[in-house]
Amino acid sequence: MLAFQRDPQGPAGRAAVARLLERYRRRVLWWCLGVVRDQETARDLAQDVLVSAYRKLPEYRDQSQFGAWLFMIARNRCLSELRRRRVPLADEAVLEFLVDAGPRPDEVLERKLLGQALEDLVRSTLTTVEQDALWLRCYEGLPVETITRRLDIQEATGARAVLQRARRKLRAALDGGKGDSR
Repeated sequence: MLAFQRDPQGPAGRAAVARLLERYRRRVLWWCLGVVRDQETARDLAQDVLVSAYRKLPEYRDQSQFGAWLFMIARNRCLSELRRRRVPLADEAVLEFLVDAGPRPDEVLERKLLGQALEDLVRSTLTTVEQDALWLRCYEGLPVETITRRLDIQEATGARAVLQRARRKLRAALDGGKGDSR
């Protein structure tokens, strides 16, 4: 999107949009097929959606994710087609596609705030070595022995002791007590 916004009429902008729409082409087709239940109609609708999105790109604002914006266009186009064909919307399979299954904005904000609070707790409670060891174990999935070597931990039990100490400190901080300061 940034490449298109920098050069909307130039070759770089058009190439970027082509790659972006190609990335969503199959998902839009499958989504339309799930709603209208007819392959030919779904192909036509998917094509209409992508062309419509291309034409509306200058109106796109970064207020939502591109995929959400694109599927809103697909939803509206499919609903128009269903109305035109006078297909009853009582079919649960159709209604399933019309409901936004994504998290609500308040849930997104709550998760974000909780994640930030957890990061702040880790930074304020753990030493740098403990933070690094926890990151390598939880997010990188490295074995304890590799963490011991990578962080050059000299303790007898290596990263295992550092990780246990970090867990105790975090548990104590979460329980409102004072963390183990060793």
